[in-house]
Amino acid sequence: MEVYLRIVLCTEGYFPILNGVVTFVDMLAKECTRQGHHVLIVTSDHTAKKNYIKDGVLRCPARKSEQFLIDLSVPLDYARYALVRAFKPDVIHIQAEWGISLFGMQTAKLLRIPLVYTLHTEYSKFLTYAVRPAMIPLAAAILARLERFIAKRATIITSPSRKGQDYFHSIGVDVEVEVIQNSVDLDDFDPSLFSDGDKQNLRASLGIKPEEMCVLFVGRMGPEKSVDVLLDYWARTIRPEHKLRLLLIGGGPDDQKLRRQAEVLGLDSQVVFCGKIPHANIGLYYAICDAYVTASVSEMHSVAMLEGLGSGLPVLQRLDEMNIGQLHEGMNGYLYETADDFGRLLLALRAKTPQELSEIKQRVRLSVLNTNSPKALADKYLIQYNKAIDRYLEQRGVLFDEYA
Repeated sequence: MEVYLRIVLCTEGYFPILNGVVTFVDMLAKECTRQGHHVLIVTSDHTAKKNYIKDGVLRCPARKSEQFLIDLSVPLDYARYALVRAFKPDVIHIQAEWGISLFGMQTAKLLRIPLVYTLHTEYSKFLTYAVRPAMIPLAAAILARLERFIAKRATIITSPSRKGQDYFHSIGVDVEVEVIQNSVDLDDFDPSLFSDGDKQNLRASLGIKPEEMCVLFVGRMGPEKSVDVLLDYWARTIRPEHKLRLLLIGGGPDDQKLRRQAEVLGLDSQVVFCGKIPHANIGLYYAICDAYVTASVSEMHSVAMLEGLGSGLPVLQRLDEMNIGQLHEGMNGYLYETADDFGRLLLALRAKTPQELSEIKQRVRLSVLNTNSPKALADKYLIQYNKAIDRYLEQRGVLFDEYA
């Protein structure tokens, strides 16, 4: 007989906030619920006047933080604890190191249930957005101390990349990290959803000619994404006569700087800065492109890259030793190290016939349909939840034996 779990997912933000962690939590919650499990999402919300549950989401009063781009909530709150306790969870899964996640850690301890902790990214790389440069070393030390504190108390730790294991070792924590790759709702990125007319209209609105091939990058226009490297490599190897256009989607602190760089490099006619695009509309942008490119080496496992794969776009990914294996080279993407590598691979794709490109796109989409779908994500985490429950009970049994 199948046992259905009661799962609490703690996240520092949820809709209407939109980021990779929110997408992850929403996808995991929906798929676990679809399979018959019971899920309660606990999140901070600066618009909430009190703790309340609506549509399976416990929203908790918080302060809006422009620096951290999330709502910050206090880690201790009895009314919130009482609502979670009444849910009678079997396992608590936290996504970060701030107020709601610290609350989840403490609640797991009080309820004597296992704690699963996911390190989604190396947040120390984003401190430039939150504190002054002179304060970064101190902020990084405080963050590392919090991460060590949580890691030592988690029953199971997961991360979408081998970088998670490496990161914990770098801050002095000898823990085992389960690597579970990210997933996306691939139904939203099915190219067949969009008509030829819609695609032609979008291309025309962006000034893209019918004979030009589009290449896409989606992400924050910030230093950690290395868009400056992407522009530099493009300028070194791609010429106007190649009839290639680079679309950049996203906003961020380096937006104007990158626009100036493109102008200085003479890329005005080759690069289109699209700015921020609502996520509900972004599938059409993937659909008008023929490849996805990224120069970032800061990612754990890029959700935007997965969206590209789900759209059938072969990926050109800058080599990152810790992320080797996220692409099946030659089947759904290619790795590059230098500008020459980048240009050679991109021009090889440009030389493909429409029929060859169509076959490549079908192969690329199929490569992630079963491995990086919402069902695949939920199945992997349900295995970890059950493993955490067994491990926790075993650890408690050992403890009781010692005091028997």
